[in-house]
Amino acid sequence: MPRSVVFGVLLAFATACGPSHPTATVTPSPAASPAPGPAATQLPIRVVTNSSGSEYATMVQTTTDPGSTQSRKLYDVKYRSSVGERTSGTNAVLTLDRPHIIFRDRTGKQLVADAPKAKITQQDKNVYMSGGVHARTQDGSVLTCDRLRYDGRTEKLQGDGHVVLTSPRGSNSLAMTGEHIYGDVRLDHIRITQ
Repeated sequence: MPRSVVFGVLLAFATACGPSHPTATVTPSPAASPAPGPAATQLPIRVVTNSSGSEYATMVQTTTDPGSTQSRKLYDVKYRSSVGERTSGTNAVLTLDRPHIIFRDRTGKQLVADAPKAKITQQDKNVYMSGGVHARTQDGSVLTCDRLRYDGRTEKLQGDGHVVLTSPRGSNSLAMTGEHIYGDVRLDHIRITQ
């Protein structure tokens, strides 16, 4: 199975086993009378992938804006290995090793981020990067922080721990530091706090 579809398979399987679909059907023999039993429980699902050699596994997360029929990319992900688990109902979490993520805003502007680890939650399309994050915008701004959270619903970022944002300004650069950063994917509209 190609690695790019593993998360999709996990999510499709988790969705198919969700509360709106039966997880198992048991038909009693004609001689047996049906007895009330416990409610069906969902089986835990765990999928592990590992890339081989210099190859990376990939996935793409999309969304459809209100009032639109066209989907657009929220982010692309390349990673070395993953563990996917259904957490509850139809929600699944994918834990990635050495992710390389390209976040996109509504206009197509990009922020490229790398970290040792990341978690992606299926239901809200959130991304949690950890272990030291390094990110760069298309115009050359560089963000480093200990952890970075991307909210898939608002498409906003929050970085925490040893935040440094360096913006190119001609021959000079501007560096801002703090403990927290809040902003958009372009890193144009940001707030840095201690």
